[in-house]
Amino acid sequence: MEDKLLAAGKKVKLIVSDIDGTLLTSDRKLTGENIAAIKKAKEQNIKFTICTGRVPSMLGYYIKTLEIDTPVITFNGAVVWDPVQDRTIFDIPMDEDELKGLLEICKYYQMDYGAMTMGINYFSKNSFRIAHYQEYNEFAKSQGMSIMEVDTFDEDHHCLDGIKVYKLLITDKDPKRIKILEDHLHTLKKTGYTTSDVGLLDIAEKSVNKGLGVQKLAQTLHLQPEEVCTIGDYDNDIPMLTYAGFSVAMGNALPYVKEHALYVTATNNESGLAQVMEKYILR
Repeated sequence: MEDKLLAAGKKVKLIVSDIDGTLLTSDRKLTGENIAAIKKAKEQNIKFTICTGRVPSMLGYYIKTLEIDTPVITFNGAVVWDPVQDRTIFDIPMDEDELKGLLEICKYYQMDYGAMTMGINYFSKNSFRIAHYQEYNEFAKSQGMSIMEVDTFDEDHHCLDGIKVYKLLITDKDPKRIKILEDHLHTLKKTGYTTSDVGLLDIAEKSVNKGLGVQKLAQTLHLQPEEVCTIGDYDNDIPMLTYAGFSVAMGNALPYVKEHALYVTATNNESGLAQVMEKYILR
């Protein structure tokens, strides 16, 4: 097995890492070991980037600190975005008609919901996320980075007219209302969803996942799957682990996520990303 891992590591030309639970420690910090390993990879002409559910405007700190010049994968694979040229390389927005129906249901049942875009991100007036993102913006300002634009929906959601929406975030602790929404989602042809906790729905175009985002990036860079290393810890990372020739699960990953990886490294609090890079990928 060790020979197989060494052989796989030698082929890697692109490393794609999840952020939370992978690149960052549990208190959301970048370790010196991870920063150093990523810098060393770039010196050896091995590209490094991130794949996340976050919107591009929340990635400035990591792009700046890690000096990322390879396109990043955002919205869980719905968008591949070049931070150097500030342009979208690939995207799959939600279907407009299906989105409108979902927004009306959310409005009727007074759910906490938000529409994520490449520009302004809109939320219901009762959304807890508004305060969360305002807190992030204070941090961004202190670091001299761009902030995440946040606003509330107008009465009939006309603020989204002509705007591509890549993700709809919904929070509701009432299981009956969530069931109504899920039943409606099951009737849609172009829209899918995932759940990360009770009462939390992450809704996007049905084909979107991190594996698709990594595939599109690799094709843009003219790389084959065996030349890609993906690293993650959660179930939404499984599609990109399945795609890559060298797939790595964190030591803190969920058990069934580890089953989809070629190798299991140390935990995020032990700089597991740096450890696997140093052991198998860096020369």
